[in-house]
Amino acid sequence: MKSNKEKLLSMFLVLGIAFLLLWLTPFFSKLGMGQLYNETYIVNTTVNITNAAPDVLNVVIPSSIDLLAYDNITVQCNFTVYDFDNNTDRANATFHYYTASAAGPQDQNFRYSNTSCSRVTPIDFYTNFTCTFSVNYFANNGTWYCNATGIDALNSTGTNESSPGTVNPLVAIKMDPVLDYGELGVNQESNDTLANITNAGNRDANISVQGGGNTLGDGLSFNCTFGTIDVDFERYDIVNGTAWSSQTPLTASSAMISGFYVPQRTDEATDSINSTYWKLKIPVGAGGVCNGKILFSATDRGN
Repeated sequence: MKSNKEKLLSMFLVLGIAFLLLWLTPFFSKLGMGQLYNETYIVNTTVNITNAAPDVLNVVIPSSIDLLAYDNITVQCNFTVYDFDNNTDRANATFHYYTASAAGPQDQNFRYSNTSCSRVTPIDFYTNFTCTFSVNYFANNGTWYCNATGIDALNSTGTNESSPGTVNPLVAIKMDPVLDYGELGVNQESNDTLANITNAGNRDANISVQGGGNTLGDGLSFNCTFGTIDVDFERYDIVNGTAWSSQTPLTASSAMISGFYVPQRTDEATDSINSTYWKLKIPVGAGGVCNGKILFSATDRGN
């Protein structure tokens, strides 16, 4: 039988072990299967991407674009498409004015679209495409962009836009080559003879006129088989039916037609045309066949 002293020592030993276990509990709580765990732990992750979307690179258009009067030009947009799983097989693009979005219907002033760009290299990680646009003479002058889209075999897409290019101003007109007053007698005035002026550029155009018989500026309107006709016998107005005496005389020097201009074309189907009306009075001393010249000059109206 234990003595009281032994019992007291046993009690202190039990209490000491219990205290030690209590003190070591936080440490032991981090132990599991013999491994120490940290407060942070990195877990590796994984995924398998079955189709990578294309990435459109290096979209390029000309920095300066000159239009052709009353005609179309071809503008090229070239770009490269990177595709990790090399299955980008087609592309489209839009050539658009800076104030117009790339999306929307085609408009010859603001937006041109090509839904089937040409692939110029084999399908690969990097594939080159070119898009061509037939740009009309009245496309707005100013800043334009090409917005290009690559499309892969599973219809995933990627889009990018070019640096800006400039469509330059084009001031030009188109007219019939002959203004024919028909047959007239001495002291007779012609009926109004129509001279239509078509805007063949992309700017509103003011119009100036200058007359000549043999040469421009010679003071004549016609040189005839017999005699001549002074320049001020040929006259014009912007209103049909104005009397010859109230019309503006043609001059030997260039003079702008007051209150008149030919606006830039904005109609997809119809030319922009404005009309002038001309009369001729035959003076005494002129006879036979008469020929002359009128120089119509267009200048930028500055709109």
